[in-house]
Amino acid sequence: MSLAFKLAVVPFSDHKIRSSRKVCTSNTYPTATRRIITASCSLKTSTSFQESIGKVRERIKGKVEISPSAYDTAWVAMVPSREYSGGMPCFPRCLDWIMENQNSDGSWGLNPGHPSLVKDSLSCTLACLIALRKWNVGQHQVQKGIEFIKSNAWAANDKDQFSPIGFDIVFPMMISYAIELDLTLPLDQDLVDSMFRHRDTEIKRRSQNLEYVAEGLGESFDWNKVLTQKRSNGSLFNSPATTAAALIHCHDDKCSDYLHSALKTYKTWVPTIYPTDIYTRLCVVAALESLGVHCHFRLDLDSILEETYGLWKQKDEELFSDVTCLAMAFRLLRMKGYQVSSDELSTYVDQEVFFKTASLQMTSVTTVLELYRASQIKIYEDESVLEKIHAWTSNFLKQQLLNRTILDKQLRKQVEYDLKNFHGKLNGVVNRRSLELYDINHYQILKAAYRCPTIHNEDFLVFSRSYFNICQAQYQKELQQLERWYTDCRLDSLKYGRSVLRVSHFLTSAILCDPELSDARIAFVKQIVLITRLDDFFDHHGSREESLEIIELVKKWNEPSATTYGSEEVKILFTALYTTINELAAKAYIQQGRRVKHVLIDVWVEILTSAMRELDSCSDDTAPTMDEYLSFAGPSIGSRVCILISIHFLGIKLSEEIVLGTECGSMTWHVSLVNRLLNDIQTYKKEQQERKLNSVSLQQLAARKDESVVSFSDDDAIVKIQQMIEYNRRKLLQMVVQTDGSAVPRECKDVFWNACKMSYYLYSRADEFTSPQEIMEDMKSLIYEPLNLPPLAS
Repeated sequence: MSLAFKLAVVPFSDHKIRSSRKVCTSNTYPTATRRIITASCSLKTSTSFQESIGKVRERIKGKVEISPSAYDTAWVAMVPSREYSGGMPCFPRCLDWIMENQNSDGSWGLNPGHPSLVKDSLSCTLACLIALRKWNVGQHQVQKGIEFIKSNAWAANDKDQFSPIGFDIVFPMMISYAIELDLTLPLDQDLVDSMFRHRDTEIKRRSQNLEYVAEGLGESFDWNKVLTQKRSNGSLFNSPATTAAALIHCHDDKCSDYLHSALKTYKTWVPTIYPTDIYTRLCVVAALESLGVHCHFRLDLDSILEETYGLWKQKDEELFSDVTCLAMAFRLLRMKGYQVSSDELSTYVDQEVFFKTASLQMTSVTTVLELYRASQIKIYEDESVLEKIHAWTSNFLKQQLLNRTILDKQLRKQVEYDLKNFHGKLNGVVNRRSLELYDINHYQILKAAYRCPTIHNEDFLVFSRSYFNICQAQYQKELQQLERWYTDCRLDSLKYGRSVLRVSHFLTSAILCDPELSDARIAFVKQIVLITRLDDFFDHHGSREESLEIIELVKKWNEPSATTYGSEEVKILFTALYTTINELAAKAYIQQGRRVKHVLIDVWVEILTSAMRELDSCSDDTAPTMDEYLSFAGPSIGSRVCILISIHFLGIKLSEEIVLGTECGSMTWHVSLVNRLLNDIQTYKKEQQERKLNSVSLQQLAARKDESVVSFSDDDAIVKIQQMIEYNRRKLLQMVVQTDGSAVPRECKDVFWNACKMSYYLYSRADEFTSPQEIMEDMKSLIYEPLNLPPLAS
């Protein structure tokens, strides 16, 4: 027998958590934490909190912000005017910007002095020097720039440096351009020769798809051919530098119009990518979701997705020409319920073809990670496109981790976390991790390093911090209430079984995060605790007669004081269940305006009778079939009562027809099977020793009876069970995102989906992700430990 979200994977007691930090004791919180509780819970209605919401909304609705690219601006500045026989710059204001924006160390670029961006500074600086020398201006700036290159030339061949895309091809060619302009660079000849040898090797290795870095290919490149790849906005790959290089070699009106358009937006400089509105807006949606504050901006974010869906249907070029953007759009739109076909990703099903045909800027780890995430959102049986993408992207990312080739620590942590247990990412845990990784100075690298303040900014961080503190304070307050309930029900007097109150509270807080969902969380936690206590009693500590007695007591549902009990344990367990269900039913009546107690009692009868059938199956001479086993093992896991009671406290009116209808019933069944089968895979060896049946052993029994099966190992059985898990997870997600013909509100569906993620978190043992130690660390981070982030600028 195994009830509810069985917590045998967490064999640590509550006191270990309490004593591990000074944040709380069994009954009280220290003064600092108590201040957080009383102060933070009022923040949500405070003026500063509302002002923070306003600032975030302005960021969402405002123009996309992106930092200048000295590299791209320099290439634009090199474009000659068609007038004056090419003797004057076509975009003189870009030349002015270069002269006015040299860094104090003589470099140009995003972050002077950054230890990992020296290559970027070298690239930007040399491009600016060439632009200045070409038009014979800025002699003082040129001399300072040369001194910077002299002092930092060592970085050109340093593999530990973050490298702009195409650096090994473009930088040596820029040295040649400098030589043609009689610009003497103080570079060691051996270093220069080495760079040119490496450049030649890179060009031969890639041999194609080098158009994105065409400015590094020189006069011999077929510029007319690359112009055939112009986008409708006139650009080459939305890159001002590539487009400018093409204009230098052969004039094209559309390319010229594109650069004029960019300068109309940014006046005196250009970014390293333009336009980037669609991708940036999607990143905003993803960022606010990962920070856990998207619920405050639902209409704003829904508007972005609605607009993106319109572009999807139109096959908008900006959206579909960017692999990263397309994969992210697919994931976000599908999870929101939009009808988007995975066939649109079919171009990327083969790793070798992808890296041979995709443009250089689309082959980064970031792009592959987005494809991997998209591949996880499979909702139809026949989506081989997603299966194939998942196969190669997961292997590729694992290899990148093994080879330690991901220099960006933040990105490396994201890859590690997604690969460990993608379906077991609990919202609250993700929110805390995202807050700790969120960097308002975050930069990305294309041909040049750049920042995008629309995505990474102080406003997002300030608001997310405040909201997390409100949530954490509420969780701590609830835990005190739950501890009192536990004691009042005398469950602490039971000297056997698992004490799972704190773990249950953590897990529930991690899937029902909003502080206003306190009643839903408390109801969910109480069901887990009661089911776990009854599980232990039925399984190990009570007699068969006592278990049957509890079932009869629940069926009759008489006042505990008017009942005679066979043992003190039976009295404690039934009284706790009776009191708790009556209390929750009374609260639900206030919120829903209808009686729900009979529904909860019926579900509890189903759970306990199914558990009894499960116990009896262990002693029967004839093993049940898989279908028979699941008919009682599914309900006995207890998912249904946890979900059904909590959805009554979401602030949404639900009719009994919806709660007991086929839609909720089907979602409950899928959640229960995922939960049960994941649990079976983890516990089958232990249950074999105890001579108990579960789905793994039943698969083996069925295989032994099948004469056509020559051999069937434990691993073979587990593969079969994993296929069943995947089927039910996929069917559940399909129902969650479905909008047509659905009567269940999405807020309720999300509880089912998040309960499924809880199961993956607990039972997916890959790399020991759900080890007790890691669960304990996640619990402390979400419930107890205050955010330890550097102070923000005043």
